[in-house]
Amino acid sequence: MGTADAAGNGAITVERRGRWSFVGPDGRPFPSLGVTHADDTNLRYPHNGTVWRDRYGGSRRRWLREGLVADLESWGFTTIGATSEYVSGTGLGVTGRPVDLGHSAGLDGADLATGGLPYVLELHVLQIEAWNGHPAYRDPRDPAFAQWCDHVARTICRPDDALLVGYVLVDGPAWRGHPTGAGFDGPLDEIAEAYYATVAAAVRRHDPNHLLLGDRFGTRAGAPPEVLDAAARHMDVLSVQTFPGPAPGAFEAAIEVVEGWHRRTGLPVLIADTGNWCPTTMNPHRTGSARDQAERAAGYVRTAEVLAALDWCLGWHWCSYVENPQRGWGIKDPWDEPYPELVAAMSAVNREVVARWADARPLAAPGGATR
Repeated sequence: MGTADAAGNGAITVERRGRWSFVGPDGRPFPSLGVTHADDTNLRYPHNGTVWRDRYGGSRRRWLREGLVADLESWGFTTIGATSEYVSGTGLGVTGRPVDLGHSAGLDGADLATGGLPYVLELHVLQIEAWNGHPAYRDPRDPAFAQWCDHVARTICRPDDALLVGYVLVDGPAWRGHPTGAGFDGPLDEIAEAYYATVAAAVRRHDPNHLLLGDRFGTRAGAPPEVLDAAARHMDVLSVQTFPGPAPGAFEAAIEVVEGWHRRTGLPVLIADTGNWCPTTMNPHRTGSARDQAERAAGYVRTAEVLAALDWCLGWHWCSYVENPQRGWGIKDPWDEPYPELVAAMSAVNREVVARWADARPLAAPGGATR
């Protein structure tokens, strides 16, 4: 596992020091407070292409340094989360139906490394996402899957990059009950074991130093027990995405599910994709979460307070950076300007979390309790 294998190799590890935490090459623990779906192509639409050219000179690496990383650091974030972007349709969260061509491939590690901030890379090893209208349930027991995983690993892995946190796999996998009716043919425990063992072997062959962060299990799509058991044998971290919405008790119910997964696997948890939204100038139809940016800010603070108080939680990655027409929400508007009420609240609570984390002191949950 990455905790042991990376020791002394200048890589980020995961350890339990009073609480579970990522630990940097300098030996200091840190929370992974990140932002997902940060993609420069969100500034290349007809409505904002002039911003891309005038502000960043049309350069991805300049945008990474002067835009994304500068913003994240000023708002108290510590990590660039998974960068694959939602590019088409309206998706499960709005229509209840999966979509075609839902996500991009994500930014290249060589570019991300120039930003100077810890970051996550994605390994797209299977196409079984719950949002995917054309899933492909290939058999991980087939030698062809091992060959594919080796190709993905040797293409993407960066064994000597001290800024790399680790690798996430499938985004919101539907191991059972895919909306299209598709699924695996065979015993799920055997298939899951072959899947995780094969992926882990491929990654370790090309990168023995960095963490395997696993699939980003969705609290709606679920994580069958036999899949969790197989992940626990081969992954270093349990990654989860959850968008519970504002209904009374929804957030608490989602956390209860995730805590159950943690207890079953014994793995620390990264909330690798979460967030809220509200109607905006570009996306007035995005209802069903917060009413305005002030409510979004209050929701972020509440989420941070609860998650930081959980000693098994490694941090959270917020969806998302720049608002686009398809995904429909962000920390910044479609013209690259931050929503002031939201970033003010984020900045304050993030800095408090980071300050307490260094001393392994969980942030007090609402009501003063810690867990």
